[in-house]
Amino acid sequence: MPIANAWVFTETKFKAEEFLKNTHNAYRLVSQRPYANKKDPDEKGVMLTLAIAKDDTDYGNDKKTGHKRDNNILNTFDVTILNGIDRIDVQKGDYVRLIDFDQEKSFVIGFDLILRFKNVEKVNVQTK
Repeated sequence: MPIANAWVFTETKFKAEEFLKNTHNAYRLVSQRPYANKKDPDEKGVMLTLAIAKDDTDYGNDKKTGHKRDNNILNTFDVTILNGIDRIDVQKGDYVRLIDFDQEKSFVIGFDLILRFKNVEKVNVQTK
C-alpha cells in the first residue's frame, strides 16, 4: 500500500527532512533489489521497499467524512540508494535509517514519489 496522504509532504519537491523527522527515520526492510540507471550506467545502487514503523504527522480530518485521516504506519514506499552497492547487508524485517537525501535526483510526479538517498544503514530499534 503506498504512502497515504503523501500531499502533506509534497510541493513540487518532497519535504524529506519533515518526512524523516515525523517517521523517526527508522523503517523496516521489506525487500531489496539491485538498481542501475538505464540512461547513466555508472549510477548504481539498491532499490529498497520499506515499511513505515512510526508516524507523528497530523493529517487533519477528511473533509467528506469528518473522520481523522489515518497515518502511514505499516504503509510501504520505495527508495533508491545511490551508493554503488547492489545489495545491503540487512535482512528482511530489520530496521534501517536513510542517509543524505538526494534532492536533485528525487522527483514528485503527480502522487508518485521517486526518492533517492546517498546511503542507508541498519539501526537497532527498541520494540515494545
